[in-house]
Amino acid sequence: MPTFNQKMLIILAIVVVGVLIIFAVTNLEKTSKTQNSNQDNPQAIQWNYNLDSAINTAQKSNKLIFVDFYADWCGYCKQLDEKTYPNGKVEAVMAQKYVAVKVNVDQNPDLASKYSVYGLPTLVIMDSNGNEIKRVEGYQTPSDLLNIL
Repeated sequence: MPTFNQKMLIILAIVVVGVLIIFAVTNLEKTSKTQNSNQDNPQAIQWNYNLDSAINTAQKSNKLIFVDFYADWCGYCKQLDEKTYPNGKVEAVMAQKYVAVKVNVDQNPDLASKYSVYGLPTLVIMDSNGNEIKRVEGYQTPSDLLNIL
């Protein structure tokens, strides 16, 4: 017959296994939702992360280029990602007219300097050759951004 300590170890092991299973299932659900988010919304903005590649794509597709200069630490940049870009009207206009590109200023300081990015977020609309047409700095609500686009 198991001793009290052995029983406690068995109970502890069962609890640990249960917690690990719950953790694994939760992470699987999160991963599944993330992977399916673009499938559920095929109109979601398809971001490029290389400006040269975006320029090439824009030239081939005869679209303008929308550049979001951002940083991971920028709170307003995160708000754009969470509140503005997921807006259905914003997504539709972006898909129709623009090649979208995100430029992390911390990883691309030369590009930030070339385009005189001093505040974040900085949103720049360019022609298909990479020439600036319009710019706006700071957080934009969906309606603000639609007026700019």
